[in-house]
Amino acid sequence: MNDLIFDTLVFSKVESNFEKYEIIDADWKDEYGLIVLLKEKKKYILFFNDENFLSINLKVDFPIVRWVDGETIVIVDSREELKKDNVFILNIDGKIVDSFNCGDGVEDVEVGKEGIWISYFDEGVFGSGISTEGLVLFSLEGKIIFRYHSDLLKCPIIDDCYAISKGKGSSIWVFPYSEFPLLQLYPESREIKIYKVPVKFRGSHAISIRGKYAYFCGGYDSKGKLYCWEIGKEKYEMIGRIDGITRGLANGESNHFMSISDKFIRLHKIIKDDEFNFS
Repeated sequence: MNDLIFDTLVFSKVESNFEKYEIIDADWKDEYGLIVLLKEKKKYILFFNDENFLSINLKVDFPIVRWVDGETIVIVDSREELKKDNVFILNIDGKIVDSFNCGDGVEDVEVGKEGIWISYFDEGVFGSGISTEGLVLFSLEGKIIFRYHSDLLKCPIIDDCYAISKGKGSSIWVFPYSEFPLLQLYPESREIKIYKVPVKFRGSHAISIRGKYAYFCGGYDSKGKLYCWEIGKEKYEMIGRIDGITRGLANGESNHFMSISDKFIRLHKIIKDDEFNFS
């Protein structure tokens, strides 16, 4: 069963001499490699590709880090109740080149050529301001491009956005509480595709969609079990287990998931040769 998953260790605190630091978040792009956000007390460090690191001077409490491109990253503070800027665009030297406010209660962040996707958990959705949209697409300058609840006429309500994953082109896949449909959104056309998924996947906090298959990890009481489901079919299979905090990687990446534990960061590739063979 686990022969379907190929794991790659990309970061170790011991081997990188960061034993005293806590791993806060990380991102991986095949094109740019690894970026890790580490913390010791109130000091944050960005670590790049097992080669170099730099200190950053940001007052953030619950930061998320993502690549924008090879020279730019974005750091988003998940909690912001004072209406201050909590999205920071930085160059590779750690200099802030732009910032804006995205609301409170950020659950996850995905970046594509179309902009920065930000999803929200329940405290944001049931709060006030832009976070009540559940899912928003911003430009790099903070301009609102797409709002889930306001810009879609007929769509399932997002009470809490459990998982998102970048799809093909500008699309994004979304897995929201409470009915847990699998959604594919296209921001330009305001098109939405809705798929009913097996009840077993409810509560999953990590999804990855490749071709005709959707992969779900971390559902209620699943203890890291990873499931494979051919979209639209009734049957599914448990293909392995991933430990740690897991999230799905974007369509087009060679790996499907990334996981973060106390000491390690790993990439997980699913060996499924017929992903893009449609009957």
